[in-house]
Amino acid sequence: MNNFEFLNNISDAVCVFSKDNNIIFKNAAFSFIFNDFKVFDKFKKRFNFNLCFLSSENIKNITPLDILLKSEENFHTICTYQNPNGEYINYYIYKYMYDNYKMVVFKDVTANRNLEILQDRYASLSEKYDEIKESTEKFYKLQEHAQSQVLKMGIINRISLVIRETNDIVTVLSTALKEIHNFMGSFKTYFSLKEKNGFRIRYDVTGEIPDNGILTDYDTETIKEIRNKNIIVSVCKREFLNSEKFLSDGINRIIIPVYNKNKLLGIIVTLTKQKFNAEENKEVLQSISVHLASSIIQAGLIQQLNKKNKKLEKTLLELKETQLQLINSEKMASVGQLVSGVAHEINTPLASINSNNLMIYKILSSNNIGNSQIELLKELNSIDIEAAERISDIVKSLKRFVRLDEAEFQMADINKEIDLTLKLVEHEFKNNITVVKKYSNLPQVLCSVNMLNQVFMNLLVNSCHSINEKGDKGKITITTLDMDSNLIVKIKDNGMGIPTSVQNKIFNVGFTTKKLGIGTGLGLSISKKIIELHKGSITFESKINEGTEFTISIPLNK
Repeated sequence: MNNFEFLNNISDAVCVFSKDNNIIFKNAAFSFIFNDFKVFDKFKKRFNFNLCFLSSENIKNITPLDILLKSEENFHTICTYQNPNGEYINYYIYKYMYDNYKMVVFKDVTANRNLEILQDRYASLSEKYDEIKESTEKFYKLQEHAQSQVLKMGIINRISLVIRETNDIVTVLSTALKEIHNFMGSFKTYFSLKEKNGFRIRYDVTGEIPDNGILTDYDTETIKEIRNKNIIVSVCKREFLNSEKFLSDGINRIIIPVYNKNKLLGIIVTLTKQKFNAEENKEVLQSISVHLASSIIQAGLIQQLNKKNKKLEKTLLELKETQLQLINSEKMASVGQLVSGVAHEINTPLASINSNNLMIYKILSSNNIGNSQIELLKELNSIDIEAAERISDIVKSLKRFVRLDEAEFQMADINKEIDLTLKLVEHEFKNNITVVKKYSNLPQVLCSVNMLNQVFMNLLVNSCHSINEKGDKGKITITTLDMDSNLIVKIKDNGMGIPTSVQNKIFNVGFTTKKLGIGTGLGLSISKKIIELHKGSITFESKINEGTEFTISIPLNK
């Protein structure tokens, strides 16, 4: 038998097996390490390729040592050994053939294995640490960026709020300049308007500069950057070329161009001692520039609109005054036409009074007054009273009709107003025109009585002229209605009618079918304007030789 004592010098456990797999030698390390070794069959069952408990019911009969011993070649493996204390130890077991012997070495690799596991864990933890560190750095950057964005959005929102609340350019600009001033930690901030020869300082953080500020100019390179719509950050000795003062060292000048599309409106200039990164803050500064440009244009448009509105109001006032003058002019023309007829109407009762007075004088002068003379005097007195009332009614109607100052709206009974107008134009009827009144029970109407009487008179006189021109006896029918919350007045005649060729012109200013010198040509034009002033409408239907009917509609609830 070979002497295997030399194996005692090896620190690893070594066991020598014979060809028939019987243990023939165990070195000192084996005996020390596996001091509880008694029977090989029990010993080998402590080894397993996988970690498991000996109490398991699924233990396989073949152990790593069985496989190792059955192999006729060199063999090595790593397996797990469970000692009697229940501890698990990793062994690297390798077998090599020596003559007819099988030498099996048990190398404890638990420490190495644990080290590998720890190293793997360390590597994994290091990787996770790097990932967490990178994520944390990204988070802080995102947080910083988010805070910066919130700050910038806050600035933009505050400026937008001011723009929405007011159209005052001074308020908008001073707010925007204050926000930029505080955001950049500036000590001077202002806005300069673009002019032909440079930029004039007009507004600062306090508002509008009363003396219109200084006209400033800049070097060629700065002007070029402004034209290219770039934000300019520079350290310079002077604010602008024509400045007499020099800036101290370390002062940053930031220039923000304000454009509306391709039109340069002006520049924002701010001076600060703080370092400023134009690229990081480019978005917020450009947004402020866009908001300001929009506000400046809007304010300019509103200013122009206000000027136009004032001019329009003035024109409208002048137009109203002109319209009133036209109405009064037409009324005076109508009064002129009425004078001869009214004079005739007044002369008739006056002649009666004069004749009666002469007869009374003769009776009284005869000194022979009996009962018959007394009855005659009473009859003459009654006639005089009626004649005087007739004159009084005509005068009252005429006075009311010519009231040029009564343009205010007031409540009125339209039926009564039409009757008043009829009294004034009664002389136009002569003996060949009959007036038929179909009045409804109308509510009081809020209107300009004076103006509506003018309309009624124009239509009635036109109807009379149309009937007289026809030469036959005629009829004028006046109908009033309360229909669908509208006051309806219809004036219909059976006169000549309006030729179809001119029906679309009769409401035009100056148009007339009457002979030269008769009327002003404003009657129907003025009438339409008066009805429109009452938010109503005037329409007509006409047939040649059959007559014309005008319909006036005025809303009762204006």
